[in-house]
Amino acid sequence: MGPLRWLPLLGQLLLLWPRAAQPAGPIRAFVVPHSHMDVGWVFTVQESMRAYAANVYTTVVAELVRGGQRRFIAVEQEFFRLWWDGVASEQQKQQVRQLLHEGRLEFVLGGQVMHDEAVTHLDDQILQLTEGHGFLYETFGIRPQFSWHVDPFGASATTPTLFALAGFNAHLISRIDYDLKDAMQEAQMLQFVWHGSPSLSGQQEIFTHVMDHYSYCTPSHIPFSNRSGFYWNGVAVFPEPPPDGVYPNMSEPVTGANIHLYAEALVANVKQRAAWFRTPHVLWPWGCDKQFFNASVQF
Repeated sequence: MGPLRWLPLLGQLLLLWPRAAQPAGPIRAFVVPHSHMDVGWVFTVQESMRAYAANVYTTVVAELVRGGQRRFIAVEQEFFRLWWDGVASEQQKQQVRQLLHEGRLEFVLGGQVMHDEAVTHLDDQILQLTEGHGFLYETFGIRPQFSWHVDPFGASATTPTLFALAGFNAHLISRIDYDLKDAMQEAQMLQFVWHGSPSLSGQQEIFTHVMDHYSYCTPSHIPFSNRSGFYWNGVAVFPEPPPDGVYPNMSEPVTGANIHLYAEALVANVKQRAAWFRTPHVLWPWGCDKQFFNASVQF
């Protein structure tokens, strides 16, 4: 029997798993602002830098400095290093160092890219991770503590083993079989300790969080609008940004008349997600593909 034919059976077994009682007390939502910046997907690295990627770091750094409660995670080093070496001013570099010191800007994963888990060789995975981590340590004296592997097309048991050995404290993934994810949500099993292989020791295991079916994005649709929700910085325009700097709006602008509707939509989504986990702590990713390139509007 092929491995994929086991998925329906595994899904049924998960549904039989005893469901944990939802903890009493308030739900704590951890809002994680981020931008998923595919390196080399559809457009070249240079095209993406010109159209939006450089603006992500330029505007995010400016807005983090303006707002003491704001936070942001940076993932792939390819775009950040190009920004750091070719765009950032000395003042911006000093601001980045201060934000890292305050813990309001954090590097997660830290490789040059978010590598594919199926077709890449192990030595290439190690090389790109070493390259990114080496830059972060040499430049800032830091090592990423968490992975953020939200968009590779599938999850390999090699990756949690490699990431545990790389020193990560936790591993976050999203793309797994849809039926399996639904079953894991129902059984509240989206968080677990992943043993890459039963032949390996505990040093090669890692706490793993699987994103629910909303994946790494905020809700695509909100009840009071026919537009996507929570993406106010518009849609990135290729190959050149709009000359006037005005981007096509992706979400309904926030006004005094609809702000309570946005709040209600967020609360409803957090409650829905909380039911799929065994603790009242909910990771709420705020962002998606090519987001926060106009952070003054998004924040």
